[in-house]
Amino acid sequence: MAFKVGVVIVCAGEGKRLGKVDKAKVLINGTPLYLKSIQVFKGIKPIKKIVLVLRKKHLPLAKKKINDPNVILVEGGNQRKDSVSNGISALDKNINYVLIHDGARPFVRKALIKAILDQLHKYPAVICGIRSPDTLKIVRNNYVKSTLDRRNIFLIQTPQGFKKSLLLKAYKKIKNKAFTDDAQLLEFFGKRVKVVSGEISNFKITYPQDVKLARAIDYEKL
Repeated sequence: MAFKVGVVIVCAGEGKRLGKVDKAKVLINGTPLYLKSIQVFKGIKPIKKIVLVLRKKHLPLAKKKINDPNVILVEGGNQRKDSVSNGISALDKNINYVLIHDGARPFVRKALIKAILDQLHKYPAVICGIRSPDTLKIVRNNYVKSTLDRRNIFLIQTPQGFKKSLLLKAYKKIKNKAFTDDAQLLEFFGKRVKVVSGEISNFKITYPQDVKLARAIDYEKL
């Protein structure tokens, strides 16, 4: 079977932690977050289609900025899982693997994408992450309850790669349960998920200070 990959870039969140600023409106040196991600994924050989998921009100502007027949624009849903599901559904039937990426991670590098694709030849679910550099504690009511062994704690990033049929099957079984990433969906059903090393530079823009940091980075040297 041919190895044909589609990418779903999700940028349809409300940006509540960003100060109620839609991430689709955030510019990094004049370029929208989602456009920077698209530029990185383009040109990687196995990737056939890229789906960008945005809130409805951002679609007209995105259409003006993106003029590529291999990039599909799709309206997002009420929750992240709905947006991802909409994105996957927009892919051609001959696409058999999918990468899910946060539009708020504009500094993803081709090397990381290729590392995940390489592992997707061997495993049906592959994600990336970095070991926690900090001590992690469980805190309740402002008191420490316990300390976790950080040697086994990873901070998970995107892109996350999956066999498309496997991920679609998981989505069809899930109704009202909330998930923070797609790998958690497969974990819920007892599926094994392969982890490869992520990159510190592949951080997610979540808070206002992250925008300032991103604008200060010389991303051409990452």
